[in-house]
Amino acid sequence: MIDLDNPAGRFYNLLQQAKSRPDSHKVREVWAHVFDEDQKDDSAITRKVVEFYQLGEEVKQLISMNNGVNKELYLSSFPQVERAIFPLNLNTTWQGQKQQLNDGVMTRLQFCSELLSTFYKEEKLSIDELKSITTLIDNLFEAVLSGSLEESIRLTLLEEIERLRTALSMYKIKGAKGLKQSLQSTIGMVVANKTDLSKASEKDKDTIERLGLLIDKIDSFTAKALKVHKVLSKPFQSLLGLVFQEDSTKSPVTEVDDIEA
Repeated sequence: MIDLDNPAGRFYNLLQQAKSRPDSHKVREVWAHVFDEDQKDDSAITRKVVEFYQLGEEVKQLISMNNGVNKELYLSSFPQVERAIFPLNLNTTWQGQKQQLNDGVMTRLQFCSELLSTFYKEEKLSIDELKSITTLIDNLFEAVLSGSLEESIRLTLLEEIERLRTALSMYKIKGAKGLKQSLQSTIGMVVANKTDLSKASEKDKDTIERLGLLIDKIDSFTAKALKVHKVLSKPFQSLLGLVFQEDSTKSPVTEVDDIEA
């Protein structure tokens, strides 16, 4: 049984889904189905196809890094795979490009996944974990919009929220690694805007706490999935030099369930 959670396994699995679509379908229908996008949203479909192609490039790099194997044999399917993806003409029928994905091509991709499974370990995030991140992102977005933040820091936070939202939408393609990369960008934003965020916490503690909870959740989930240490070894507040005082009342942000209530 192949590992569907490493990059080669994800690449194979998504191609297999595309291959299973009828010959008569338009290319847009095929990729919209595979990536859970609206058939009318050409921009979203194209963006995900490009990211999918980049996933193939990542697989090639990982295979090439592995000494002691016949790299040419493992990578021999990729020219045909690339012809199945590009050129991307959303209005043509799928039949022509689908023919590139013959059984030999797909079998060699399975071998790639098997090879990667010997040194690349990733655990799939559960549906509940992904939903909890979605909830935290949505609620932080609403808090930033309705809060009392200065306009400059508001725009900065909204940009980072959309970056995380995009990374989450790409999870099917990029896995936990894509989420972690966006998390690192968000942490960099926090460090760069430490002074402004510290001041903002005085007026809008709820929003800053929500940001911290989102960062902590993504950090915990991706660390578990990728089997690595968390990016943050200390609480989020330490990035800002903050110590939130505990009182007898319940904090506005504690768990996801409290936000959803």
